Amino acid sequence: MQKSLGAKKTMAADTRSKFRALKWAALAAALLVAIVAAVPFLIDADRFRPQVESRLSEALGRRVQMGAIRLSLLSGTLAVEDLEIGEDPAFGTSPFLTARSLKVGVRMRPLLFSRQVRITGITLDNPEIRLIGRPDGSWNFSSLGAGVPTGTEGTGESATPDVFIRRLRISDGRVTVIEGEEKPSVYDSVDLAAGNLSYATSFPFTLTAALPGGGDVRLEGTAGPLGREDTLQTPFAAELTARDFDLVGSGFVREDSGVSGLLDFSGVASSDGRMIESTGNATAERLQVAPGGRPAGSPVSLDYRLNYDLEVRRGAMEEVRIGLGKAAATLAGSFDARGKTPDLNLRLDGAAMPVEELGEFLPAFGVMLPEGATLSGGTLDANLTAEGPLDAPVIRGTAEMARTRLEGFDLSGRLAAVARLAGLQPGQHTEIEKLSTAFEMTPAGIRVERLLLVVPALGTLSGAGRISPEQALDFAMRAAIEPGGALGAGLGRLVKGGKLDIPFFVRGSASDPSFVPDPRGARGLLDAVLGGGDGEPAGRDPGKGLEDTLRNIFK
Repeated sequence: MQKSLGAKKTMAADTRSKFRALKWAALAAALLVAIVAAVPFLIDADRFRPQVESRLSEALGRRVQMGAIRLSLLSGTLAVEDLEIGEDPAFGTSPFLTARSLKVGVRMRPLLFSRQVRITGITLDNPEIRLIGRPDGSWNFSSLGAGVPTGTEGTGESATPDVFIRRLRISDGRVTVIEGEEKPSVYDSVDLAAGNLSYATSFPFTLTAALPGGGDVRLEGTAGPLGREDTLQTPFAAELTARDFDLVGSGFVREDSGVSGLLDFSGVASSDGRMIESTGNATAERLQVAPGGRPAGSPVSLDYRLNYDLEVRRGAMEEVRIGLGKAAATLAGSFDARGKTPDLNLRLDGAAMPVEELGEFLPAFGVMLPEGATLSGGTLDANLTAEGPLDAPVIRGTAEMARTRLEGFDLSGRLAAVARLAGLQPGQHTEIEKLSTAFEMTPAGIRVERLLLVVPALGTLSGAGRISPEQALDFAMRAAIEPGGALGAGLGRLVKGGKLDIPFFVRGSASDPSFVPDPRGARGLLDAVLGGGDGEPAGRDPGKGLEDTLRNIFK
């Protein structure tokens, strides 16, 4: 009984002891919380503004101004209002960057006990940044950080030399890119995360942004050491992905250029500070490359390899493969970025490309088929060059199509006069043995210098002409036909060489062409019959009879 009472007394004493310990611990915690809560009120954080401004100005090489500063002890940051980073004087007086708020990470011990500001990180929320490029290739961000002396710590807390910024974060920023007189391009939702920005070693970074006109881009890899004289010369190696890059919406090409499309691409890019190299693949939806054309009905794929010299601002494209369905072509050449838009000097070669695969892509180049017509079978060889600015290139080349069929369009029915002389009846399609052409495409339209079309049922059609940006046709053609039927065979016996040479015009539009006989055709054919035949037409007035017949055919 006594032992039991003693045990109870001991347990009660232990309980009281634990309760007192918990009470003192709670009081200590409450006191600590009170001290932490009171410190920001006891310390005038705004007094550190000159130090923070001085540190950031020294690190960035730009004038930095900020509003009131508040201390957040729990997060170890100084909360700043109304940040402004000055512009490089060579690019104007408007601020390079503005932000309503800035969080500066600091080491708390030096701040509290020695009143020293040692910055560990910078976080910018909703900043507005202006990037300005000049025709000579210089940018306003190139001089950022140029003021940090070699071998110093900059703003970092680490003992590692040349640390510029320990941690950098940009959240939901907006970047406006201004180049010359072109319309500015605006990138929203810009997020950047980088650590240990340094003049001595590389550092990791991730950059994401919403693209102008829709889509998004992501760049992730390593960069550095930072270029001391020019930030643009900072080496990097990164993976790049972009979705729905709008060529027009991004400002990459002019809206009235006739060039448009949405690009998805992924690849890798690297730079040694002078030369950028990139490899990857891209897919272009609704691509159009010529004024007056229409977006391609199927995606165009692109496997590329290119390099670009930052100093001379010129680049080269190598080992580029363009996929047009199952058809493929190769592209090579160079580009010069010293002008308002890149200047191209490219060559495209395609051999034995399946014609059926190209039907969806011809409209992108301004080549339209008649309404309801399609190409079936055969191959196409093409050799093109593109020279001049990206948004207004001059494209010259030759193309040859062999053994194909134009379904849904009867050339004989449209060339009724010629078909009658050839003894043909209307059909449902046109067999093409060969089509070859030499042409030039500019923003003013397509000029066809030489057109040769061999249609076995009709003969050989040749000529030249123009296609306007509105797809209006203006061609002068000649048809050399093998005469058939009673009338054609009779005329054929009277014409020297046995072939009929008939001039005509092609007017109307590409989707609805109009074949108009040349009024001089009947007279020329009549002269050929009367002057060059081996026989003599029957009848009292053969010339008059033939003239009436030909006029009726060519009406």
